[in-house]
Amino acid sequence: MEILTKKKDFKISNDVFQKIIRDWKSEIRENRKDIEKLNQLDYEYNKKVVYVDRIIETIDSFKEKEICKKDTENLIVAYYGDPCVTVQICLSAIQNCQMANLVIEDVCLGVNKAIIEIYKEILKEYKIFDIVSFNNYETKEKLDECKEYIDKMYCLGNKNLYTVCKHIENLKIEYVPFNIIDIYCEDEDLYELARDIFNYCYENGIESEIYEDMSFEDTVETLNEYGENYCSIILTKNKEYIDRFKKEVKSKFVFVNENPFKDEIIRIPDFL
Repeated sequence: MEILTKKKDFKISNDVFQKIIRDWKSEIRENRKDIEKLNQLDYEYNKKVVYVDRIIETIDSFKEKEICKKDTENLIVAYYGDPCVTVQICLSAIQNCQMANLVIEDVCLGVNKAIIEIYKEILKEYKIFDIVSFNNYETKEKLDECKEYIDKMYCLGNKNLYTVCKHIENLKIEYVPFNIIDIYCEDEDLYELARDIFNYCYENGIESEIYEDMSFEDTVETLNEYGENYCSIILTKNKEYIDRFKKEVKSKFVFVNENPFKDEIIRIPDFL
């Protein structure tokens, strides 16, 4: 497992930050066909479609942002591998002067490797070296071996890895709820809407799960105990269930009878 082992402070100007954004966007455009071919190979393993234009839009979303000069830390960020999230983590990290070790579970492995290699080559052009690494998750033992170099580990929407690694001694670790939508469809008349939301999530790289054939009480208990606690949706005509769902479900975002992310780029929380 490749982990950055030498922590070093680095500072960049807003001008350089914007040039990195510009150059990365340009290189992604130039390598569009290669990225799409890699996605075809990745698709055999995880059935995820990557839209290059969406990656470019995500890079563009940082154009108006400025550098926040913080003390540099060497961080691990584990997540499910959406390339748009990869872009946001990389740019948020450099914006906050943080080193980032990215860890995914083989989702879009080829596409992610390609865009990270492009990013690293651009950084070298601006004399910025060794501030980002990219890994696919191997074992808890590998993380344990590397922990002496890490200031903190974040599990971004990856509760499974958080559960595995939270008992590693002397490893600071935090779970950050993100980008997982739990859909409770209580009324069969609204099941078509549940499928529409599920399909929209699938097409836009959002993890989602539909809960049905469960009682209201069992669903609330399941979401609170085993859900990702990021975003929960109830589809129902029952006013009592709507009121109780809003009060009792512990998710960061709770919605009723709607797709909360339609036509938006999903933003990672501000945790770096």
